[in-house]
Amino acid sequence: MSKGKPQLGKLTQRKSMTQTYEFNVLMQNIKPPEKSFGQILYDSEEGTILTRTPKSWCEIITFYTIFYLCLAAFCVLCLKGLMYTIDDTVPKWRLDASLIGTNPGLGFRPIAENVDQGSLIWYDSSNKAQIRYWVKLIDKFLDTYTVSHSNQKVCDFDSKPSKKQVCRLDVDNFGECGRNHSYGYKNSSPCIFLKLNRIYGWEPEYYNDTKALPEEMPQGLKEHISSLDVKERNQVWVSCQGEDGSDKEILGDVEYFPTRGFPSYFYPYLNVKNYVSPLVAVKFRRPDVNQIINIECRTWAKNIEYSSSKRDRKGSIHIELMIDTHVD
Repeated sequence: MSKGKPQLGKLTQRKSMTQTYEFNVLMQNIKPPEKSFGQILYDSEEGTILTRTPKSWCEIITFYTIFYLCLAAFCVLCLKGLMYTIDDTVPKWRLDASLIGTNPGLGFRPIAENVDQGSLIWYDSSNKAQIRYWVKLIDKFLDTYTVSHSNQKVCDFDSKPSKKQVCRLDVDNFGECGRNHSYGYKNSSPCIFLKLNRIYGWEPEYYNDTKALPEEMPQGLKEHISSLDVKERNQVWVSCQGEDGSDKEILGDVEYFPTRGFPSYFYPYLNVKNYVSPLVAVKFRRPDVNQIINIECRTWAKNIEYSSSKRDRKGSIHIELMIDTHVD
């Protein structure tokens, strides 16, 4: 009999554990009553709004308000710290240390608003609307140059600007490439305007020694440099001509206004307020009509690299010119 009592206790314990397990399983299978959408929005029995009590909502809103205020303050402090390291007028990385480098690109105007047209200047010499289109593009480009400012002065090789001054470019000096002549487009003698891209602190090294001019420099440019006074030879020279023999033949004569280069008194560019880049107006006197003419304009300075490669063009630009005319 003494041996049977422990077995009875074990049976009782197992039965109790089985009943407890079955009770837990039954409780898990009992789902809470589903709430309607209105009860989710506001449950009057439990006093919840969107399943949370007002106290819970206050705690969450307070926490995230403080969190995002602190995060915003941290971002502002970081931005302020960054701005203290940046100068509004002087770039941190300059010349060789910058991504721009020391080789300024050459640009031209006008450029068609249609990107697909690329560097092509194409118009019908008898179509007034087409002529007006190109004239307006140049007008818009030159608007910046027609506004005078108090810190601008008329410069020359004997009178350079002070640190807070900049040189003024007089658009009335463009001669036959001026606004009064419609930039030559009415007479089938169109003008383009060349400019160098700005690089902070860059100073040209000029070809000013007539005995040390590059062999590949056009003969006409060499003669022009030799005809100038020594002080006027400090310019970044430009030349425009047909890209190959046939283009040179049909392009005809080329003229430059007001000079054939970018004068030294415009350099270096130091981000002084109201600075304007110097321009050279190039007039194609009498190009052949009804055919595309490929033109290359190039800059000449000792520290400007030149490459005519279509993939990696340096110190030059490619322009296409086509003037249509109707012969009855």
